[in-house]
Amino acid sequence: MELELKKELLRFYEFSTVSTTVHEESTETIVPDYCPDIARIIDSDGKVFLRSKDIQGDKAIVTGSVKVTVLFTPEEETGIRNLEFVLPFNTSLSNPEFESCQSLFVKAAIQTIETKSLNPRKIFTRVLLTVQLQGLRRCTADFSSQIVSDPALGIAQMARNEELHLITSYAEKDFAFTDEIAIPSGKEAIQEILTSSVIPSVQETKIFGTKLIVKGVLLTELLYRTEQQGIASAAAELPFSQILEIEETPEDADAAVTLQLSGMDYHIGSDENPDDRHRVTVAVYLMAQACMRCQVTAHCICDVYSTVYNVSPRMETLQCTGKVSAVHCRQSVRQVVEVGVVPSAVLSAAVHFDEVAVSREENTAVLQTMAHVKLLFLDEGGVPLIAERQIECSCRAEVPADCGCSARVRYGGDLSTALSSGGIEVRFTADFAAESAERRQLLGLTELSVDTEHPKDTSQLPSIVLKVFDEDESLWEIAKQYSTTTEVIRAANDLAEDCGCAAGQMLLIPRKR
Repeated sequence: MELELKKELLRFYEFSTVSTTVHEESTETIVPDYCPDIARIIDSDGKVFLRSKDIQGDKAIVTGSVKVTVLFTPEEETGIRNLEFVLPFNTSLSNPEFESCQSLFVKAAIQTIETKSLNPRKIFTRVLLTVQLQGLRRCTADFSSQIVSDPALGIAQMARNEELHLITSYAEKDFAFTDEIAIPSGKEAIQEILTSSVIPSVQETKIFGTKLIVKGVLLTELLYRTEQQGIASAAAELPFSQILEIEETPEDADAAVTLQLSGMDYHIGSDENPDDRHRVTVAVYLMAQACMRCQVTAHCICDVYSTVYNVSPRMETLQCTGKVSAVHCRQSVRQVVEVGVVPSAVLSAAVHFDEVAVSREENTAVLQTMAHVKLLFLDEGGVPLIAERQIECSCRAEVPADCGCSARVRYGGDLSTALSSGGIEVRFTADFAAESAERRQLLGLTELSVDTEHPKDTSQLPSIVLKVFDEDESLWEIAKQYSTTTEVIRAANDLAEDCGCAAGQMLLIPRKR
């Protein structure tokens, strides 16, 4: 007798659990001959550049470098000087889940960086890096969507449609971006660039078939020494756009894009006018990784029985993602940083955030992070000093209690400072983005065998049963219990296909013949 399982194959990707490692690098650096002797170190900062990432078995290997910039005051000279050098790193982390992953997503950031002077011609630098790793693995599910069988087998099947939001494809691309920062003509010309920073931010994504268009900005800031030996700063938002090649994807799919720096160069002047000291040419190298998440309807058989024979179904459970929702909120921060002296001018200001901690209160997610603010300023005697402050930032977002929640935060690019009687007032915004996701357990039939050699003995079953319908039961469960079908019960009780049973209703349950 005919028995065929029509299969529906789901292909998608899932992230592994997040693995985090703290990596330390340290080095002693000889001050080059072209630099003056160091009198006092003011500050040190760095930019993390990712060079390579790889998975070997259960081990993830990440290599890159930290470009360190040290600001110092020179002996027998005035003003601020800088010293730059590259500190390479190589770190690895094991996770059994990595063995089945096809791609590695990396987020590397500086946790702390400190530099001290060993003597006027030698310094010691120690860097702590936080490296977060997530593998992306390919998953498949081969569920039965329909059973085609001979009517003599008496097969009854219950199918269910599940709405899922699955990562159906991903893409990676390394790209370079070049632009110019213009210094207003009313400001002094640049003599030397002391420090630079760049924060990439994705603003918009669009999908057109096999193309993913990514638009964003690079928040770029420079601290420089002027030709009159003063200190000034410049900031710019440099817009960029890139096209990533992806698999054919619906336009209403969601694209999540992460950007990681892999390099940065800059020089005074432009390509047209290399001697223009009111322009700076910036080249930024980035690695983009994108995941496309689509809404998929999964049709699967979640229960089966026979009114004639004993059956042995094999059911499998798949953990996957259901509905995904995004929530955005913003916190405006305003606080006075006490510096212990009377400040006369703020030369530069920077802010970065820790990872967001998520705690739950019923249907609310509490998002908390710490903002690290760093200020370079002059006291009333013109001495350059550094002040640092940690400021707690938080917001609340509505998230269903049965959903998982992850969140991130980014700097809004609007940091401002003002001198006050108590120190330096800072203002900025923290932009939180939370994503809630339902975790679904998809139960589906994968195999079915029918014992046709030993039919069920139904001779002792009554030909008809009267039963009071209980609201905790379903018509399917009743039909399965009495070895009949829902169609037979509906016909006997004159129930329409889309009509349910009321609690306490008397049902006539005939045995299927």
